[in-house]
Amino acid sequence: MVVKIIELVGVSAIGYEDAISTAVERASKTIKGITGVDVLGQSAKVVGGKVTEFRANIKIAFVVEEE
Repeated sequence: MVVKIIELVGVSAIGYEDAISTAVERASKTIKGITGVDVLGQSAKVVGGKVTEFRANIKIAFVVEEE
């Protein structure tokens, strides 16, 4: 078995958990067999003294299918 890992950034106006879920759900539309997620970091965009956007930098792992 071979596992591939890619790095993504999820974005949400709601929160960090939503940013992570959004990234995994979006990736699962084109990547089959996602087996795990590792949160590397979190950041936020601030406008006018308020957080307007949450960002989660993640890595997802998935099994590479054999031909």
